[in-house]
Amino acid sequence: MEQRIEKSINYVLESASSQLYIFSIGLGIVLVILGIFLFLSGKRTKGKTGKINTGLICAVIGIVAIVSGTIQIYIS
Repeated sequence: MEQRIEKSINYVLESASSQLYIFSIGLGIVLVILGIFLFLSGKRTKGKTGKINTGLICAVIGIVAIVSGTIQIYIS
């Protein structure tokens, strides 16, 4: 009985993993777009280094999420 439950839990987690990788890539794309938008809007207004820094951080995190999701899809 316990082995059946364990097998079904493993099956559910394995089937959900590919969807989480795709979600990671999608979220990364959104973060990169948001980062570019914040970076460019911070450049237009002088003295807004907070927007520029936030935009750069969002873009870097987005790129890391895209690369990570892509690598995990190809590995699995």
